[in-house]
Amino acid sequence: MRHGLLLIALFIAATALTSGEYSSAFMAKTNTTTPHPNTTTPHPNTTTPHPNTTTPHPNTTTPHPNTTTPHPNTTTPHPNTTTPHPNTTTPHPNTTTPHPNTTTPHPHPNTTTALPPSPTPPTNMTKGSYNVTDKDGNICILADLEIGIRVNTKEVNGTFIVQPSKTTTDGQCDGKMANIILGFDEGEISLKFKNDETKKKVYAELVEYDLNYAFKYGAMGKYSGKNKSLELFSADPGHSYSCSSEAVYMGNGVSLVLTNYRLQAFNIKNKGFGTTDLCKADKPDYRVPIAVGIILIILIVIVVIAYLISRKRRSNGYQSL
Repeated sequence: MRHGLLLIALFIAATALTSGEYSSAFMAKTNTTTPHPNTTTPHPNTTTPHPNTTTPHPNTTTPHPNTTTPHPNTTTPHPNTTTPHPNTTTPHPNTTTPHPNTTTPHPHPNTTTALPPSPTPPTNMTKGSYNVTDKDGNICILADLEIGIRVNTKEVNGTFIVQPSKTTTDGQCDGKMANIILGFDEGEISLKFKNDETKKKVYAELVEYDLNYAFKYGAMGKYSGKNKSLELFSADPGHSYSCSSEAVYMGNGVSLVLTNYRLQAFNIKNKGFGTTDLCKADKPDYRVPIAVGIILIILIVIVVIAYLISRKRRSNGYQSL
């Protein structure tokens, strides 16, 4: 009996102890003051490498997620109400763009000032071949000539020589009139021919020139003139006029100098010059030879007469026996 009571007491004590541990464990589980889990999550690395500087800025304002979540049963642990913030620090593009070259190259003004006018290098008279055609394409003026403009004044003494390689030809023709214009950088020379049926001659009735040229270094001169009271280069119709050297005075100390030239206007056949009519200077002068011949004949006659006279006197000095 005593042993039975002891066993019952031990069983009750063991039951009480077991019930206490179970109640403590159960209360620990249901206790609402359980510690909150760590709500502060470590922020991710906010500094990311800079992307390509040429990408546009992303929208840096991202919508915050709703941080107010419905509370669950208070008997359960609260969920983490602090959601990790998205990375609001977007990489800044490189705001320092390369500056364009603001120093534009300034065009340099032409620093080479115009040189003062000066004479062209010395040259020799050069023959040029020029011609003018009519409306039908037939040649009406032929000219082979060396020509220059001679200026001889108190201030200037020199000759401008026309260079064929730098000379252009212009002009026009009709039945009775024709002109030729020789143009060059420094000016021009013009000759106007007339077919005079009354005189049966072809000649130049007008000669005109213009010249802008520096005969001295730094001294540009302007010269012009005309002569229309002439019958120059006169030849028979269908003939050409030729001369080795001739000067045409234009006034004010200016002359046109022509050498080794040949001219023809109108009645040109086979695109060539006709029979040549020489200038006075080139025509042979027979007066001197004729005069010399006459003098020689006179001398010969005088000698013969003197010889005959002396012989007669000698014969008169002897007498016959």
